[in-house]
Amino acid sequence: MHIAYVTDQLLPQTATDTEQMMSMIGGFETAGADVTLVKPEHWFDPEPGRDVIADYYQIDPTFGVAAVRSAYPNIRGIEKVAQGLVGPQHPAARRADVLYTRTLPILFGALLVGVRPVVYETYRPWPRQQPWSAPIFRGLSQHPRFLGAVLHSDLARRSYVDAGVDPDRLLTAHNGYDPERLSPRLSRSEARARCDLPGGRPTVTYAGRVTMEKGLGLLLEMARALPEAQFVIVGSEGEGEVERQAAALSNVRVVPWQPFDDTVPYLYAADVVVIPPTVAPLRDVGNTVLPMKTFLYMAVGRAILAPASPDLQELLHDGENAALVPPDDTDAAIRRLRKLLNDPDECDRLGHAARDDIREHTWPRRAERILNFLEERRNRRERAGS
Repeated sequence: MHIAYVTDQLLPQTATDTEQMMSMIGGFETAGADVTLVKPEHWFDPEPGRDVIADYYQIDPTFGVAAVRSAYPNIRGIEKVAQGLVGPQHPAARRADVLYTRTLPILFGALLVGVRPVVYETYRPWPRQQPWSAPIFRGLSQHPRFLGAVLHSDLARRSYVDAGVDPDRLLTAHNGYDPERLSPRLSRSEARARCDLPGGRPTVTYAGRVTMEKGLGLLLEMARALPEAQFVIVGSEGEGEVERQAAALSNVRVVPWQPFDDTVPYLYAADVVVIPPTVAPLRDVGNTVLPMKTFLYMAVGRAILAPASPDLQELLHDGENAALVPPDDTDAAIRRLRKLLNDPDECDRLGHAARDDIREHTWPRRAERILNFLEERRNRRERAGS
């Protein structure tokens, strides 16, 4: 199957959605698909080639790249609309068996001006977050060239089913990880030595976007209540409110954004890795649903403290492979974290269980499931004469 993966993102960059997209392009290639990345061309900067992009995201350079000149750089909304109209008309997109995208303007543009069947992938439960969008998605799903949608969680999938989208056109495909990128596995002592962290001090690590919107205010409250523990926050890209508050806490270390290979040792150094136990990113901001860090946290085999939110509970189970606490209950989170840090055997048990549970969630395995789904949808479409 030849897939044209159309994006409106300039590459490479640190955004998590580009990491997920390029990991899936690598996964599709490993699973036997032929993928062409259709991306915007920057008008003024040198255009990175395939090898540069592949090296940045640490995938094999086996995919094709087609750069499309539209309206970059510009106001972001104009960039998105322009790429949505121009990208699906590029010859690489028109030659493909399937046009694949994570971007709504490209989905709209592909159905409007494109010629190929279209697949939309998203983590967002749009009809739940924006109820006015429900009839729009219901109408889009009935377009003869809308092949289907790939959702990152059952929570997201249910929102489209409730909006009236045919369930047969919807696939839940949880994200994944690349085991090779976690090698070599490090003991806590080895990782702490590499990261210049105290060897004998209980360590709690968060890795990801460093903003208050991600719930890091609650993590800082936990640090204030547990001065005996070392808290490590990896991923800072500036001097924001998190960094300012952390500067006053002697047991909090803020680490600048790191390439993937340099981030992993900080996770191996931890006794506990944390998804801030709040539902604000899911409920209020809407840009975090079953976050990518979940898969990485599980794969490194460290105990996970997280909120008992409906998206995370698709993979994390309290007392089995994680420690889940009521969202936004700071006292409960502090009590549970203190208990974990005082029980290394329990930390090891939860971490090992998480690693076992995520073992099959690799990018190529995910790609295989999606390709099977797309092939089935294409066969149905052909039988129906569409």
